[in-house]
Amino acid sequence: MDHISIEGMDGVGKSTTCKKLAEKLGYVFVEKPLHYLFDNNDDIRNYQEIAKKVNSNLNRNFTSMFYSLGSIYMYELFKDKNIVTDRHLASNYAWSGTEYNKDVYKLVVSKIGKPNMTVILYSPTDVIVSRLKSRDVSDKDIKRASKSEDIYNKMITFCKEYEFPYIVLDTSKLTPDEVVDCILNELKKRG
Repeated sequence: MDHISIEGMDGVGKSTTCKKLAEKLGYVFVEKPLHYLFDNNDDIRNYQEIAKKVNSNLNRNFTSMFYSLGSIYMYELFKDKNIVTDRHLASNYAWSGTEYNKDVYKLVVSKIGKPNMTVILYSPTDVIVSRLKSRDVSDKDIKRASKSEDIYNKMITFCKEYEFPYIVLDTSKLTPDEVVDCILNELKKRG
């Protein structure tokens, strides 16, 4: 299994990048892996309801374990496929990682390994907010965007600490096709 993980805040182009990259590589695009367990087909309502309850829980051990279970389940479900994922462990850690639950991530990485490449898509906060507002002025993720610099720093820290191969791409002045081309060029360089 080859795995390319696309990480980043909402509004940086993750889903578009994932779909285009998966298509160019002939890989399977995967997002919200636990929805394959909780839902039928493309309907993800059960997963969304469960995730909403999980996210409202203040216990970061719980939230980190929930999303880690999604990664474990995904690796079993797609073990014979090459995949591009919309978020993975770096995002999980960025939102749920703490000093007291690093053992959760260490265990998960020891069980499933590392993606072949983690791509952190970056944009400055003002660009993220502008993109989110252009989609929906009442988007709940606009408020979360104020934490973007801290979230990016946690993603990078995670990749360094767990020795994930990673790159950071600023998408603020790139088209989705240019982002995909940058990733493909990086994959070629790394062989």
